[in-house]
Amino acid sequence: MNGLINSTAEKLAKRDDTLEYMVLAMKKEIEELKGELMIYKATLNNGMLTSGPNQQATDIPKPEKSLR
Repeated sequence: MNGLINSTAEKLAKRDDTLEYMVLAMKKEIEELKGELMIYKATLNNGMLTSGPNQQATDIPKPEKSLR
């Protein structure tokens, strides 16, 4: 009976270790993605500021006056 309990406890401990490793790996990945997201947001904001609406003078041809 003790052997069965010990075996089950060992299996559960291995699963616990595996899950803990997976959670740590996901946390690391989330932090990396957050960093990338901040970079993309900053790039997008800077791009919008520099490529805002251009207020250039546009040369519109004037209609010719008729000589009537």
